[in-house]
Amino acid sequence: MKRKLAMTALVSGSFDPPTLGHRFLIEQACASFERVIVCAFVNEKKRYLFTEEERVALLALTCGGLPVSAVRSYPGVLADFCAANGVDVILRGVRGKEDLGYEQRMAEENYRRFPGALTVLIPCPDALKGCSSTLAREALRKGELPAAWMGEVPARAALELLSSRKSGKN
Repeated sequence: MKRKLAMTALVSGSFDPPTLGHRFLIEQACASFERVIVCAFVNEKKRYLFTEEERVALLALTCGGLPVSAVRSYPGVLADFCAANGVDVILRGVRGKEDLGYEQRMAEENYRRFPGALTVLIPCPDALKGCSSTLAREALRKGELPAAWMGEVPARAALELLSSRKSGKN
């Protein structure tokens, strides 16, 4: 059995909605670190398809069966969250060159604000390179089930959330 590092890892994002790419990253974190926090950050400048509470609920489904320590949201800055929660490592996924440039800039900024956490960039497997929240959102808006990007259970839950809004059940 692989020995886990006695550290706290953070898997962060907007998760609007969470995808199989996010699930892959969370699996990698759970396999390597003793404590894993998955956090949906809230950016007031961003328009989300799902509410903060819905994103956390969908994330919990996405994390189903994994030994995640906490699934939550946070309305502030990542560096502040890391300092308040004893985060040692920030894990971020990279699908290609475009992601790499963005994630490198974010890693530099996070290090500047909170040098106590190291950012580790994990390349995604080829099978997940086309997986994105954007594609999942587009399918959901059309009433389609984006199981190929989200997994069956979270995709059905996401579609039900949107359907209940349209029918006024919320």
